[in-house]
Amino acid sequence: MAANKLDERLRTEFNDWARAGRGESMERGHRPVGEQAIELMGIKSDSRVLDVGCGSGWATRLLAQTAKNGKVVGIDISDEMIRVARESSSGLSNVVFEVASAERLPYPDHQFTHAFSMESLYYYADMLGALREIARVLDHGGLFLTVVDLYKENRPTLQWVEQLNLPVQVLSVSEYRALFERAGFSNVTDRRLFDPTPVPEDYTGGSFKTREDLVEYKVTGSLMLSGEVSS
Repeated sequence: MAANKLDERLRTEFNDWARAGRGESMERGHRPVGEQAIELMGIKSDSRVLDVGCGSGWATRLLAQTAKNGKVVGIDISDEMIRVARESSSGLSNVVFEVASAERLPYPDHQFTHAFSMESLYYYADMLGALREIARVLDHGGLFLTVVDLYKENRPTLQWVEQLNLPVQVLSVSEYRALFERAGFSNVTDRRLFDPTPVPEDYTGGSFKTREDLVEYKVTGSLMLSGEVSS
């Protein structure tokens, strides 16, 4: 599928999610792991941070709490998600939200010290191109960190491929690492992060078909990857 057609399909689907209020449920689901990842980024008070695929902007706002004297930019392909994010962040002077594609970032080289992405990377048709764009806009010594739940080693998440109304790319940990290196990142690392939220005893389905699937997903953990731009 051509990039512009996929962008439009993504925009339409995520606009529907925003209108349905799914930004809040996505925050509830992602925040326990997202907070752990952000803690590991080493954000400073004057950092310049890009949140790629920011959705309703919860992570952007969280990043802005530390980068108080810097700037945090959240981008998303969905104009409705950006509208929600702006409305929820009107009191923050160091936060900006813009509609943009990760594969064509509207920023000059070396603009940011850090970049973050929560559960958005596998939606990109040209994932390598997006990673190269992220590397391009990072300053020398800059860090990109991403979290993905849908990857080959986390078996229960593979059922999402059929559930989602969108094409996604399912990679293994080693494939992700290789892609980061091809995009020009160095010191590429991976680790698992674990959601401590208890699994309800009466879980009967939702994101997963069974309670056992949800338990296995949590035990396997979210995949966190990071890479640096050489100084």
